[in-house]
Amino acid sequence: MNERKLKVILAAQQVFQEKGIVATSVQDILTAAGISKGTFYNYFSSKNECLLSILEMANEESITRRRKLLLGQDRTDKTIFALQIVTRAHVDRERNLLPIYEAVFFSKDDEMRTFVKKQYLSEISWLSGRLLEVYGPDSEPYNADGAVMLVGMMQHIHHFVKIGGREKDSFNYDQLVPFAIRRLDDIMAGMMASGDKLLGKALLDKLTYNDNEDTKEVLMKKLRDILTRFEKDREDKGIEYVTFLLEELVTGNSGPTILESVTSSFQEHFSSTPYADEITKLCFQIKEVKDLRKKGACNTNN
Repeated sequence: MNERKLKVILAAQQVFQEKGIVATSVQDILTAAGISKGTFYNYFSSKNECLLSILEMANEESITRRRKLLLGQDRTDKTIFALQIVTRAHVDRERNLLPIYEAVFFSKDDEMRTFVKKQYLSEISWLSGRLLEVYGPDSEPYNADGAVMLVGMMQHIHHFVKIGGREKDSFNYDQLVPFAIRRLDDIMAGMMASGDKLLGKALLDKLTYNDNEDTKEVLMKKLRDILTRFEKDREDKGIEYVTFLLEELVTGNSGPTILESVTSSFQEHFSSTPYADEITKLCFQIKEVKDLRKKGACNTNN
């Protein structure tokens, strides 16, 4: 991400925190960032997209930190697992994003609701995968149930504390998460011993696949938008790349090697242009959609 776009995101974040999402206008962001309206719309199509970019940046930071925590470590280590979970809360607090998340969560805006749903399913999917590593291959049929119950325990304990169960300063996620994992130890052992499960892996795979199809529609709209701009700017190479990617999302005819080659060339070709950040993000999302679509289709057929 270039420094100017980052400056806009950070300025917007400050304004959202001070005025609230609804009360903040694009003009407020322009004033805080010291930019023109044209510059803003070069980076974002709307105030909502700017807001979601703030949350996506925090999410990417959480993912990066989680990966670093696991490097060279025992993947079954529950202390590392707990630290990975806590990391998301730390990032949100460092950036003072909790009020923004709450506003997004209760928003009636379709784009916001889609974002919340995607974030939730992504977190459940990640937790389910880590539970498989922590508890071993025999846990696989029960990991979706375990992931949902782990999130539920943490959310409700936090909610209880928030409404006055204990003093804020005497309680934090560093205590909550290890406690919840210890309780999950008993739950997972019980499910595995009795063969008792409610949700199962198939439901999580189906939900993730369906959510991915919704994401694909949003991604195709973004590709069509950039295609229109390429046509206006007479960017023939860009038109060629985007046309291929739109067709690929519909047909799925190309193999992963070809797709990787095309997206890499697309990014490289526009790496020194104002399109660079947008194209990098689009290519990452295309790979994500293709990977999840393949996974979902396989699990649907099994």
